[in-house]
Amino acid sequence: MHTLEPELRELNEQGTLDDETASRAVALDRGEVFSLHGELRATLYAGVLLVMAGVGTILARNLDRLGPMVIVLAVVLAASACSVPAVRARLAGRTPGFAADYLLLLAVLLASADLAYAERQFNLLGPLWSWHLLLLAVVGAAIGYTFGSALVIAAALTALAGWFGVGGSVGDALHAAFSTPELGGRALACAALIAAWRFADRHWRPDTRFSEVFNHFFTNLAFWGALAWCLEWPWLAAGLPLLTAFAYASIRRGLETGREAFLVYGVGYAALGICFVVVPRLDGTTSTMAFVLLVVCVTAAALWQLRRRLREPLP
Repeated sequence: MHTLEPELRELNEQGTLDDETASRAVALDRGEVFSLHGELRATLYAGVLLVMAGVGTILARNLDRLGPMVIVLAVVLAASACSVPAVRARLAGRTPGFAADYLLLLAVLLASADLAYAERQFNLLGPLWSWHLLLLAVVGAAIGYTFGSALVIAAALTALAGWFGVGGSVGDALHAAFSTPELGGRALACAALIAAWRFADRHWRPDTRFSEVFNHFFTNLAFWGALAWCLEWPWLAAGLPLLTAFAYASIRRGLETGREAFLVYGVGYAALGICFVVVPRLDGTTSTMAFVLLVVCVTAAALWQLRRRLREPLP
């Protein structure tokens, strides 16, 4: 029977295919069983998002008929039911499987939405309403550490960023109508706090599995803060050097660790910063579009070259 295994191994030795890709290709060529771990995690995550969207629709349509208190209690019961598999695994001394982990994330998200809804309906914290985000961050961190769930830690970090006043998407930091020096400062302060949290977590728990979650969060927040400072003078004088330093550090980390995401962060955010600085100073749509197209092409070429260097040792 004809097989492509020799050719695949040769491509791997030449560096054209990395080890993981080559192993998968050989397994497929042999007709062996292959892992659906990534696909299952993506499906479960999509399921969590769909359930949250469905819960929001149901609550909106039945608010008047059920009443606020019934809705709050119903969501509490749903969140408690979702946490049962993780609790049972923990009581048995086992680490929750990834299905239980995603159900635990769903439980935390339901509880978070329920608290926000209760706050809006009953005004529990009064003028201190924004502190419920800090409460969610603390409770989420406690749950994440109790069950060893990186997903819940990510949800806690999202709540912490919200408490700092930093939106959950890059658009909130980049939209000219909302981006201010104060927003940039809050993003940088949040990034510094998460970096310190990551250092403490690594120091006290050398076997931690949360380091990558912290790394991605504080890297993005640091870039958002630097970009927010690149939108106007005189903050540009601080934002541009910060952005340059962050881009260099991110690219170097990507090359050292083999993490492509950090290459994308470094090159992508640097390209955005260049556009933010130059585009407002260009006259005419044609020159603006030509410059943006040039930046996109250079960015793509830089990412391609850096991707090829991932397997090469740094000098």
